[in-house]
Amino acid sequence: MTEHVEGEEQRFTRPWLYLFLELPFGAAVGFLMIAVPFRLSAAGVSLGDIATVSALGFMPHALKIFWVPVIDIVGHRKYWYLAMVGATAALLAAAALIPDPAHHLALLTLLVTALQAAAATTSAALNALIAMTTHPDEKGKAGGFYMAGNVGGTGILGALALWVSSGLPPWGAALVLAGVVSATGAGALTIQERRLAGEAAARAGGVLRALGRRIRAMAWDLWETLSSLQGFTAVVISLAPVGCGALTNLFAGMAIEYGADQHVVEIVNGLGGGLAGGLGSLVGGFLADRMNRRVAYALAGGLTALAAAAMLAAPMTPATYTWGTLAYNFANGIAFATWAGMVLEVVGHTAAVATKYALFVASSNFAIATVTKLNGWASEFRGFSGTWANEAGARGALAFDAGITVAGIVLVLLLVRYTSRRNSRTAEATAAGS
Repeated sequence: MTEHVEGEEQRFTRPWLYLFLELPFGAAVGFLMIAVPFRLSAAGVSLGDIATVSALGFMPHALKIFWVPVIDIVGHRKYWYLAMVGATAALLAAAALIPDPAHHLALLTLLVTALQAAAATTSAALNALIAMTTHPDEKGKAGGFYMAGNVGGTGILGALALWVSSGLPPWGAALVLAGVVSATGAGALTIQERRLAGEAAARAGGVLRALGRRIRAMAWDLWETLSSLQGFTAVVISLAPVGCGALTNLFAGMAIEYGADQHVVEIVNGLGGGLAGGLGSLVGGFLADRMNRRVAYALAGGLTALAAAAMLAAPMTPATYTWGTLAYNFANGIAFATWAGMVLEVVGHTAAVATKYALFVASSNFAIATVTKLNGWASEFRGFSGTWANEAGARGALAFDAGITVAGIVLVLLLVRYTSRRNSRTAEATAAGS
């Protein structure tokens, strides 16, 4: 249960604001995902070296669970967000200022890794603010706008970063990118973050005592959530291969099989994919506030599997690659938003809110990474006898992705049914005993 300091009236945040507040994260990820690889490739850097820069740069997103609890222990989440937005803007500008990144790979790697750490912390603090300051009836809508900024912002701002890095001098690109991050993140100044009653009481007993109380409250809150039926099943659902969207990590590598050239890949996976994913996120947020959020997530996974199956059945042409990739990104945006609505419903406004959200994100990212790897293995399939003339290729990855998604959906629907029955029995027992 959430308990607030008496006398503080909650002013709920408008869900549309989260679209803009997640754009600093999208700008940082898009810079490393789109602008950096293209600039390095154009300068003659090998794909292996580019992969090393990307792998090290994105590492903080997998490791953030180790420092995100500090957001719950020290200070206000709002101030954490604003401070990390400033760090993101500064680091993005510094990375853009490198005049010849191909000859300064060590410096570039250091800067983009620090940039992703700052951006990951920014997003974690925003996750907590969304859970704490959104009206309970608008959790799905909040998740939709948030994911629109996340998915759409990555593609659109990644394309912007590439354009300004290529068309402007380094100082001009740095100013534009830092300005976009600072301007979109400034909206957090309007958010009202209410203190929990326990936080206010802890401050009265000294710093060390306050710290101890805060850590104990977080540990109990985390255990209470994960040991509950709602929380445990939400972790299982996050780990299930339902709305992973793993093919988005492989579409660029499938392009040659479909005869799609570099221009098509840039448009479809950059600006087009960002817009499609962002629009899907808004649709998903709408659905998540109008039906059971777990069922909505399962339905979104079904649309994702359907998009993969349709692409599998269609001829391997550039046209199929274009509409198939965009349809998959749109469906995946719906899935991400409905998942976010479900998680926001579970984490609530409690002592370990940022930590809990980060745990669900880590579970989801584990599923995405696993399914991506399995899709890759499926693309190398040669038949059970090993006598196929050619590897399954893109069709193998598409078929496996659709199949494992359907399996995940069945698991989610079974959990929804089990949870519903347990809740009904509990309600009947309570009514009989009263």
